[in-house]
Amino acid sequence: MKISLVSPMYNEENVIDSSIKNLVSALKELKTPWELIMVNDGSRDNTLKIAKQTAKNYGNVKIVSYPVNKGRGAALKEGFANATGDIIVTTESDMSWGNDIIKKMVTTLFDNPNVDMVIASPHLKGGGYKKVPLSAVGNIVLGKAFGNDLTMLSGMTRAYRRKVIDTMNIESDGKEIHLEIASKALALGYKIKEVPAILSWENKKKDSGKKRRKSSFNAKKLIISHLIFSFNESPIILLGSLSAIFILLGFIIFAYLLYTYFAGDLNPVRPLMFLAIILLVVGVQTVLFSFLAYQNKDLKKQSLILQKNVLEMQRKNK
Repeated sequence: MKISLVSPMYNEENVIDSSIKNLVSALKELKTPWELIMVNDGSRDNTLKIAKQTAKNYGNVKIVSYPVNKGRGAALKEGFANATGDIIVTTESDMSWGNDIIKKMVTTLFDNPNVDMVIASPHLKGGGYKKVPLSAVGNIVLGKAFGNDLTMLSGMTRAYRRKVIDTMNIESDGKEIHLEIASKALALGYKIKEVPAILSWENKKKDSGKKRRKSSFNAKKLIISHLIFSFNESPIILLGSLSAIFILLGFIIFAYLLYTYFAGDLNPVRPLMFLAIILLVVGVQTVLFSFLAYQNKDLKKQSLILQKNVLEMQRKNK
């Protein structure tokens, strides 16, 4: 089986030469046909020039490039469109997940015919972080929303059987692409397996400069995207919690009013009476809205399955 490794690059002139060489070295260990697709996501330095020069040393390294930075999702989709392998691997070009992660993920697919997708996870036993902003909390929230035991839904380092990518229309251009693919893969019934891995951003000097790796971690953006995606995946997380709070507050106020009634001090026109009624009505309406949101999610799932069937038919007719 042929392996296609897709890796985006953006402003990595200091490391891209060694990155390509390390990726090629890891692919050669697979003892199977492979290709490396480096996608230049509108770099503004010499990344593209250096990558092209390095690629000349290998017959199966392809450089794909476009002039304007579009985001990780756009880069990966461009790589998917150019991939010809039976298995598609995606990972960071700096090999921050270790030199053996590619072989580990591909071997997992080889050894498990029923598995369609493999995700590298630092949250499993045997995995971990080294000098990396933690994402454990966000992935726990996402795991609860997805309703499964997956521990790493936001990472790029993965291996897919080609059918997983070919049977879904991927829309995201940013880092949300990883959540989108995982969500659609689960909805379509694909089997996902995780393997432990260590994500490391050791502060080593780069090949041709004195700069050190800087984190692009944006806590505010990450939290917002996690919350929005969690709501889309499981509306009950937000709506159910809100409805429970509204109804509980309404009952508490009614209990207090009942106490004042027996104490002989109840005034039926007090603002608390109206507030209690409003809270209960809003709480019940929120529950009903959550059921509608779940119905909408189910319709979306059925639409994805229909879309998958259409894409599979189109592939067979080519």
